[in-house]
Amino acid sequence: MTRRLREFFTDQPLWLTIPVIVATSVASSVGALFLLVELLGHGYGPTFSRSLTIAILAPTMVSAPIGGYIVHLLRQVEQARRQAQALAWHDPLTGLLNRRRLIELGERELAIARRAARPLSAALIDIDNFKQINDQHGHATGDTVLQAVGQAVAGQLRETDLIGRWGGEEFVVFLPDTGLEAANTTAERMRAAVEGLAVPAGAGARTGAGTGASTGSFLRCTVSIGVHQAEPDSDFDRWVDQADRAMYLAKAAGKNRVQATAA
Repeated sequence: MTRRLREFFTDQPLWLTIPVIVATSVASSVGALFLLVELLGHGYGPTFSRSLTIAILAPTMVSAPIGGYIVHLLRQVEQARRQAQALAWHDPLTGLLNRRRLIELGERELAIARRAARPLSAALIDIDNFKQINDQHGHATGDTVLQAVGQAVAGQLRETDLIGRWGGEEFVVFLPDTGLEAANTTAERMRAAVEGLAVPAGAGARTGAGTGASTGSFLRCTVSIGVHQAEPDSDFDRWVDQADRAMYLAKAAGKNRVQATAA
């Protein structure tokens, strides 16, 4: 009940929350006045009418500004809580989920898939030649590549899919209700979306290191993706590790490709 009350005052517009505070305050005051009169045994004469008027006006005049300020403070606290939660759950560079949150949600999805006997697949994505991109074009361009790849991959996913930065130049995607064949198709779309990117190369590019193709002031990059469908008895670490192994097979086979492993 307390939580619902707090959510009401933080989520509803001021034109609704302040009248609720005022009405509650007035009702409490009037109720207290009636009770006091009954206890004292007085009739309802002119004195009571004046008292009733004061009981209505006084709380209204006091509770409106106080109520507005309380609601303002509640909203500031709620906004700070949501910002802290966003920082705890998201990668600051890409805005995607961070590794900690991915593990929490991935374990939850795995438990749901087991109970419902539904397919669940993971895709581990690694940017090809990322060290060379940093070496030749600088870390600022490397950060831009990470952001662009993350958004390109996210653009190929459903609302129910989960994507986050796993670490360094790696991303992980969890695909609920998705078998290996469908996951492989999604991974191919992600790979193609990244291959079609033209990322600004920046002004500090250096020559000499081998890297992805650079067209004018734009850099083109690719990814290698490993896909694995979770086995019915698989735990989270094993599931993701199998996707990771598949990704390394894609690297060994020439990069810029998808490698799927059977469940």
